[in-house]
Amino acid sequence: MSAAVLLADTDTPTDLVTPGVLGFLVVAFVGAVLYFLMKSMVGKLSRVRDADTDAGEGTGDGTAAVAEDAAADGAAAAEADSEGWSGRTGRDGS
Repeated sequence: MSAAVLLADTDTPTDLVTPGVLGFLVVAFVGAVLYFLMKSMVGKLSRVRDADTDAGEGTGDGTAAVAEDAAADGAAAAEADSEGWSGRTGRDGS
C-alpha cells in the first residue's frame, strides 16, 4: 500500500482537528489590518476636527453645524406656516 492510501484510510477524530497554523495566520492578518485601519481612521478624524476648529466654525465638536441646521429647519418651518401649509400630504388635503 502506498502512503496516500494509508492516510486516506485512517479515521481522524473530529474533536482533535484544529485550525492550525493557517487559521492563526488568517486571524493575525485580519487583526493587523483592523489595527492599521483604525489607526488611519483616527488620524483622518483628527484632521477633520482640526480643520473645523481652524476654520473658526465652532468649537470643533460639531455644535456649530447642528445649530446652523436647526436654524435653517426653523426658518423653513416658519416659511411653510406663513404660506398656509399644514403638513397635509394627500391630494384632497387630508
